[in-house]
Amino acid sequence: MRFLHTSDWHVGKQLRNRRRDDEYAAALTEVLEIARSEEVDCLLVAGDVFDSAVPPPEAERIVFHFFGELAGAGIPAVVIAGNHDHPRRWDAYAPVLRHLGVHVRGEPVSVADGGAIELPSRDGAETAIIAALPWVNERRVRDFESLMMEGKHLEEYADGVAQMLAHVCTAFRDDTVNVLVTHLLVDDAKVGGPESGERPLHMGQSYVVKRQALPTTAQYIALGHVHMPQDTGLANGSYSGSLLQCDFGEAGQTKRVNVVEIAPGRKAKVREVPLTTPKRLRNVGSHKEGVTLDELKTLAPDVTEDYVKVFVKVDRPLPGLAEQVREIVPNAVDIVVQRTDEEAEDTGPTVQRMSAQELFAAYHQGAYGSAPAKELLALFNRLYEEGGGPMDALHAAD
Repeated sequence: MRFLHTSDWHVGKQLRNRRRDDEYAAALTEVLEIARSEEVDCLLVAGDVFDSAVPPPEAERIVFHFFGELAGAGIPAVVIAGNHDHPRRWDAYAPVLRHLGVHVRGEPVSVADGGAIELPSRDGAETAIIAALPWVNERRVRDFESLMMEGKHLEEYADGVAQMLAHVCTAFRDDTVNVLVTHLLVDDAKVGGPESGERPLHMGQSYVVKRQALPTTAQYIALGHVHMPQDTGLANGSYSGSLLQCDFGEAGQTKRVNVVEIAPGRKAKVREVPLTTPKRLRNVGSHKEGVTLDELKTLAPDVTEDYVKVFVKVDRPLPGLAEQVREIVPNAVDIVVQRTDEEAEDTGPTVQRMSAQELFAAYHQGAYGSAPAKELLALFNRLYEEGGGPMDALHAAD
């Protein structure tokens, strides 16, 4: 059977207040064309379909139009919620989307309650069992513990997720194509730069799952959550990465989907198919070394089609500097000014560059004279996630 693995669409996410609806629509049209041309048996979407728990109507229109076109092509899909998605909202969508052949799992559920989906191949000759584990918050780990662990206590979040992964994979059979789709962070995954747009509270140790916890019984593991495309170092697991370059920490990354061929009892064959429609993000200069206006004029012809973040270096205050930069590079959506005179020497990280975790840790250090305890930081992470903090405060190495 043949699958197309994609994840982390983040439809609705803006770039420095610039809407990107046309880019999302174009990228999903390309995904649809790849699915058609490859004659895939199923599309796997490994979470973070939307960028927020309450997406704007235009984002919903783009996504549901895509699913309608997918159904018209006769291609079923399995879609799970990520940490940016609202799980109960996705479970509410599920009964309607099922009529389109789109099988949705918002909350983690047991195998008995639908944690594994059985799908035939196009020709009916083979059957796939797709174990689905959406993003797991700490409350769901506790629920799993009470239902499935017979009084045993799970000490760590990672232990609970490992047990849940193992449980949904108990549905696999020797005569089926066995696939796991899940949204989580593997401990040694490579992540983007400090502006990659992925929430830092899921980059801390509280939310990390050890690579060894990924079930070896799955012939392929379709992973979501990390935006940089990569395999896990295991033969059966891969992050397809995000649909677009979501922020400037992802500049230079080639976005892709994975086309995966699997036969029962055989090793999966994975082909990486680059996406050609997404607009590129480019950094001109860096935090360590900016460029002068004269240097920017020389570089400008190479970045006319891209969204650009400019680190501009000046030796004195220049009124109207942002306007001057945008006259040279009209697509400069972010401008960072670096002063080279002595009065502007950097004395430390600015509040604007600090993540939510760093801000909380700095407050605790100042108020109580010590760093927050691990348990307190985990509680802050959970409460912050439930509150859905602003993305501009959440740039981290994810």
